[in-house]
Amino acid sequence: MNIWHTFLYIIVPILIPLAIGALLHRKFKFELGGFSKMLMYFYIPALAFVKVYEAELTASLIGTIFVFLAAQFILIVLLGHGVSRMLRHPKPLAASFSNSIALTNNGNIGIPVNAMAFKHDPFAMSIQMMVVTFELFATFTFGLLNASRAASGLKKSLLQFVKMPVLYAIIAGTLLRLAHIDMPEPLLTPLSTIADGMLSFALLTIGAQMASTMLKLHTITVLWSSLLRLAAAPVIAWLLLELMHIEGVTAQALFIASAIPTSRNSAALALEYNNEPGFAAQAVLFSTLLSSVTLTIIIQLSGTLFPA
Repeated sequence: MNIWHTFLYIIVPILIPLAIGALLHRKFKFELGGFSKMLMYFYIPALAFVKVYEAELTASLIGTIFVFLAAQFILIVLLGHGVSRMLRHPKPLAASFSNSIALTNNGNIGIPVNAMAFKHDPFAMSIQMMVVTFELFATFTFGLLNASRAASGLKKSLLQFVKMPVLYAIIAGTLLRLAHIDMPEPLLTPLSTIADGMLSFALLTIGAQMASTMLKLHTITVLWSSLLRLAAAPVIAWLLLELMHIEGVTAQALFIASAIPTSRNSAALALEYNNEPGFAAQAVLFSTLLSSVTLTIIIQLSGTLFPA
């Protein structure tokens, strides 16, 4: 599969619903907060449960994935901190810059990319669900504390994380799979129906969110943020995957997930704590637009670097 084929058959089918979502939002002005809640509390938990339940996961594999994700996260945070100091960012901008490269949109964008790249393979999607869970934890711990700079926020952020239904969906799906317990069809069928609708709804939502953000003059900080998020992060992931001897579809899925653009939550946190919200919104939009090119390259490289 050449790079043009990758762009045409994986990236373009993602860009079209994004564009439709942007156009519809321009016309109808959707209530985006409601869309986000639908994804977080309805679609993603159902998808997480079904894909983890259908996949062949082992406890050792789950442990390996989370060790990889933790190491990758620490390294990208340290790299971002070093670049921020080099650029002499003031504290508010430094906090927003760090979140823009450490927090990714592996829920709204990563899930559709995984689905298209691996043709809805349950095993690959179950790995993506592990990434999503880790990202949620990172957002409501490091991301929130980094934005607020208040240690008292830890308890609140952890409470918010444990309220996320996707966490319990993954735990339930994993336990049922490891225990070889069959789900009754009357329960599994509606969950599968909901999961099947997640892809289109997520892309519609992110397109609408992009349409609500104005793209202004890009500063050097926005460019640095996108460079670290879309290029440096995959390099770090590749080195860790080689070091940990992770191979095949597992390595491919983790490598692709490392190149997902900046999370919209980083912009939400910047707005909440007044940490350069204008920069944060631009970083999300610019990295999302640029990722249509970089993800094409990363998806193509994943098969070459980590043959299944």
